[in-house]
Amino acid sequence: MEKAKGSKKIKRMPPPQQSSSYDMTTVSFMAFNFFSATAIVFVNKVLFQSYGMAFSTFVTGVHFVFTFLGTLACEQLGMFEHKDLKHMDVLPITIAFCGFVVFNNLSLQYNSVGFYQLMKVMTTPVIVVLQYFIYGVKEDPRLLAALVPVVIGVALATVNDFSFNAFGAFWAVAGILSTSFYQLFVKAKQDSLGANSWQLLKYQAPQASLVVLLLTPMLDDVFSEKSGLIAYFKKGPPNGAVSMLVLSSTLAFCVNLSIYLVVGRTNPIVYNVLGHFKLLVILTGGLVFNGEDSNPIRLFGMALAFAGIVQYTNLKQTIGNTWVPSGSKKNDEKKDSPVENKV
Repeated sequence: MEKAKGSKKIKRMPPPQQSSSYDMTTVSFMAFNFFSATAIVFVNKVLFQSYGMAFSTFVTGVHFVFTFLGTLACEQLGMFEHKDLKHMDVLPITIAFCGFVVFNNLSLQYNSVGFYQLMKVMTTPVIVVLQYFIYGVKEDPRLLAALVPVVIGVALATVNDFSFNAFGAFWAVAGILSTSFYQLFVKAKQDSLGANSWQLLKYQAPQASLVVLLLTPMLDDVFSEKSGLIAYFKKGPPNGAVSMLVLSSTLAFCVNLSIYLVVGRTNPIVYNVLGHFKLLVILTGGLVFNGEDSNPIRLFGMALAFAGIVQYTNLKQTIGNTWVPSGSKKNDEKKDSPVENKV
């Protein structure tokens, strides 16, 4: 019997393969994340400060609306094929992401900037611990040793003051855990669901946009007569504000996609190291172009972190894939074979 006209044969797409070293595809994904994430920092700074759109939760919600629309457009252009997923399977990523947004905002609100930055730096060692106890993923001791100067260096370069209270510390810990679980879920779900980055993001983006926009009245100043979100749009945003929001949202689509691509291709620890490198570049730009504080401790921290990143990168090139969950097929093959299995 002939197939109905216009019917499409849906090809199953394999999950992203983790490369044993940084091949050109991996490097291109990292570069994509680096440039988009660095650019959005400066665009958002202009959006919040110059155009007065200081409603971070609302802007994040708009970002995910654009991300969802971006995935739909790319699907129509044939850049990836649709895959049926259950929304409940993707929901843990969304919950972790929303916790990341909410808890980090509360941490910044109730702690000093220095303590907030220190807690963000601690995401890297927390992921190392969580991926071991939850997924049985063990990092090579040499890689762990290389991460020590990275974490200490970034802490020295970013933490200027240090004050906190029990309430603020609670939100800081919640922020670390939600951020860590978000990155771990992005990796684990691509593997367990057999979905690539595009397919998974297509389901997660609308969930995240809905939840974040619903949270906006609780986290942003929405109803104030003079300075609230409603008043801001009611009186008319400054010329160029909407265009800047569109540019920010377009970059956010690139950032969100590149997170999935980098984590899927490598692992959450590699993505964290890339994040520390981005931060060092931004700090260096601030020193060179804006004349920001260049005290010896900060410069030493930046140099130490950069040296650790170089060492980690060189080791990673040699060691290869370390994301091998216990009980996985890859892990079984590695146990049964005298030759190390590299993907």
